[in-house]
Amino acid sequence: MGGTFDYIIIGAGSAGGTLAARLSEDARNQVLLLEGGGTHKDLLVDMPSGWGQMIYNPQYSWGHKTEPERWAGGRAISLPRGKRLGGSSSINGMIYVRGDRADFDSWAELGAKGWSYSELLPYFVRTENQLSHQQAFSDSALHGRGGPLTANDVPDPQPVTRAMVQAAIQAGLPACADFNNGHPDGAGIFQTNVKEGRRSSIARNAIEPAMARKNLDVRTQMLVTRILIENGRAVGVVWRDGRGGMHEARANKEVLLCAGALQSPQLLMLSGIGPAEHLREMGIDVLVDLPGVGTNLQDHAIVPMSWRMKAGTPSFNKSLRGMGIAASVAKYLVTRTGAMAMAGAEFAAWFTSDPSLPYNDIQIHGLPVTGDIEAFMRDGKTYRTEAFPGMTMAPYQVRPYSRGELKLRSRQPEELASVRVNYLHDERDRKALLHGIRMAMTIARQPALAGLIEEQTRPRADVRTDDELLDWLGMYLGSGHHACGTCRMGDASDPQAVVTPDLKVRGVHGLRVIDASVMPHLVSGNTNAPTVVIGDKGADLVLGRAALAATRDEQMAAA
Repeated sequence: MGGTFDYIIIGAGSAGGTLAARLSEDARNQVLLLEGGGTHKDLLVDMPSGWGQMIYNPQYSWGHKTEPERWAGGRAISLPRGKRLGGSSSINGMIYVRGDRADFDSWAELGAKGWSYSELLPYFVRTENQLSHQQAFSDSALHGRGGPLTANDVPDPQPVTRAMVQAAIQAGLPACADFNNGHPDGAGIFQTNVKEGRRSSIARNAIEPAMARKNLDVRTQMLVTRILIENGRAVGVVWRDGRGGMHEARANKEVLLCAGALQSPQLLMLSGIGPAEHLREMGIDVLVDLPGVGTNLQDHAIVPMSWRMKAGTPSFNKSLRGMGIAASVAKYLVTRTGAMAMAGAEFAAWFTSDPSLPYNDIQIHGLPVTGDIEAFMRDGKTYRTEAFPGMTMAPYQVRPYSRGELKLRSRQPEELASVRVNYLHDERDRKALLHGIRMAMTIARQPALAGLIEEQTRPRADVRTDDELLDWLGMYLGSGHHACGTCRMGDASDPQAVVTPDLKVRGVHGLRVIDASVMPHLVSGNTNAPTVVIGDKGADLVLGRAALAATRDEQMAAA
């Protein structure tokens, strides 16, 4: 099962799948794509609402958890990471968000030359398949058609979703038709990676079509255990198949690591690349001392807030509970509509807690459903909706100041790394999140929603002071599923940078990291679309092609 290839790609997620599709477009490139999980062809993957059942299921997610987090009441927080072709794009909430232009300009200022907003806009356009017929999208140079990542309007936003938008505008936020115009601002409805009622992922749109090519070899259930380094060069990989058999393949040109922000640094360290002192503690021979591997870890700390709606208010709670689930699945299988066709959120809002910032630092996700969070917290398995109509708004701070780290527990590749995100450790993060919570409460008090709400349930209305709210959120804070930064890119002046701006691992020839781990810091929103762009631009870097040049219209749009 070994062999020799030009390129070996480790990880078939949003970046790795995009990269494999691009590299294999040239029949002269022999490409091996190795994925530790299984196929994406599965009803739960296809069915948009299936994400809620997959993210904590070991068949679909790797099962990462943090160490106990101080500001989460000492709880270990689950960090879902996709364990299928398509990676997290096969289990995520399917929200299409790019971020703010200030995010990428900041990357460039921090030493990631070539990664500014104006330089990345052509890649966002090329990777997008914009399906909206709204004029804000169809006539815009900011959007593209035919790429591997679907961006589509929610076909029939729920009445409560529309009420959330109206209430947010009544609370003083501007209406926003396009959250991907370079500066998300105000309230509106997300675009999603859903087409004709089905998840439209990188697995479906990039990997699956490319698998028809004879020069692309895709292998699933293959856990890479080590990158082979000889005389300072990455020359191949070793992996274990689903039956325990060990295999080795060689790379004539490059090994491309795309295992994500939690597994790419782990595999580098297992291969002898990382902080020398920690590697020696683990009994691993140090090949390259790179102190930044596993540091700079960031994630969005999200807090689900909920409201009980008055009897008769349209909500998906009943459709996603008990016998309602069977009826909803049956409806979905016949019509591709209903509760099972709902992505991870419908309502969206961006606003600022700090007017001095060049970007809006708070994002809210909202949807017409509430989960029985307490029941889930008791056993970690049972995820069900509540028995009454409900509404959720979940704020998070988009650019946290807190930083965490990842370290090995052992030399065994099967043992997941020890992860400390340090959510809210920086006081500025706590202050910003409290602002977001209070803004969600303000939105709920507006006329468009107030008449629909019976009571605020999480937190209770009598939880008011900063200390009370911090006490409360400690029991509900969770991951936004947007881990990044653990192999950050930077220039020669940055001693903690793991990769150069062309994504080459420092101190090793023939090895690049191409995934969300290279982000210097988080973006202002969901991370899937930027990760796809990292894979797409990464392909140009690997192939030695000139960076995409913006069209005149794109240049004007980016200005």
